[in-house]
Amino acid sequence: MPRIADEFEYRFFLSRAYMTDKIERQADVFGQHHPGIYGTEREMTLYYDETNNIRKLRLRENHLNAAKQDNFVLGGIVLLPGQSLGDIHELRKTLYIQPSAKEIKFDLIAKGAFMEALGSEKLERVLKWLLDQDIGIHYLNVNVLHWVILDIIESIVADDEFAESLPFQAELKNELHYIAMRDLPNFLVIMQTYAFPDIPRERTGDFIREVRDFVRANWPKNPNLATMMLRDLLTKAVSLNELAFLVNEQSGQLIDGFDRFFLNRICIFKNARHILDEEKTVQAELARFRLMNGKEAMDISFVDSINVPEVQLSDVVVGLLGRYFTFIENTHCSELIRLRANLTATQKRTLETLGKLISISDEVSNGLLFHVTTLDSNYKNDIFLWGITPSPHLLQR
Repeated sequence: MPRIADEFEYRFFLSRAYMTDKIERQADVFGQHHPGIYGTEREMTLYYDETNNIRKLRLRENHLNAAKQDNFVLGGIVLLPGQSLGDIHELRKTLYIQPSAKEIKFDLIAKGAFMEALGSEKLERVLKWLLDQDIGIHYLNVNVLHWVILDIIESIVADDEFAESLPFQAELKNELHYIAMRDLPNFLVIMQTYAFPDIPRERTGDFIREVRDFVRANWPKNPNLATMMLRDLLTKAVSLNELAFLVNEQSGQLIDGFDRFFLNRICIFKNARHILDEEKTVQAELARFRLMNGKEAMDISFVDSINVPEVQLSDVVVGLLGRYFTFIENTHCSELIRLRANLTATQKRTLETLGKLISISDEVSNGLLFHVTTLDSNYKNDIFLWGITPSPHLLQR
């Protein structure tokens, strides 16, 4: 099973505090080495598409401007030097795509939510085609609400007084997210009351106190050690004078764009070529940055996917992964086990092929497989994709 990179190794790189004006002018510092990540210096070509980009997420009293917050996924296929996609016309024939269709798109390959899409024979053929060519995939998977909430914990453990909690911040974030989702409307009310993510310094203690009281009011039936650590941390943190990553922001604007995630991929793989589907909003966002590898400009281009079959297949890969990771977030552990045990023959083969594509990608670089989500979601991914025995705490939730 691959060791998948996650947000805990990139937390500083992706933090709001790190996206400064200096970085907007000069970005090659983004390519610095991160412990535990390998293969990012290799030459390769990354083709991209995206799904579930809600552009901006804003807080509106006890609700959000976006009705759905499915996982944002940015990714596609990876070609190493000397590799080729193969004859795309031959692939189109095997998929029975009519000549009138200008390009291969996910909607021509599979329909419906994840489990229905997983049963598509055409989807199986596409993934098998990539595997036969030994072509890997890459993705950045973001649980949007987790991304918003995690700054609460990061701001607390960034204070020297709470440095002893730093090694446990993954578990603390996981528990806060789990409890917040138990009553999201009222958690949003607390955030809105305190102008999140621009919490006034003089109201810091009150905000933390309300979050602590919310945790107590939504205490899970089967708490674990991390749950109790979260409660104790919040109790002590009411003494803080500020939350470092939740000041000097725009009130109510939880996410102002997804440019930092594009920057993550581009600058971590600074020796790679990056070929993205034409998208005016993304192009405008990235145009604000000077992206350099030493003295050389990074190799980035935007293309019309009609002319680039590699981007077309990236659309298929991302369409599947967007459905998959949202399915993982929204499905209980016991249901995942049941569904996996009852896969059809096609579903089973397709899932196995996806796992093989992830494995060959991991051999190139585990940085190609990047999650910003909860520990519970990573565990659930292991259960469904790899058949790993679940952690007891997941079965009790």
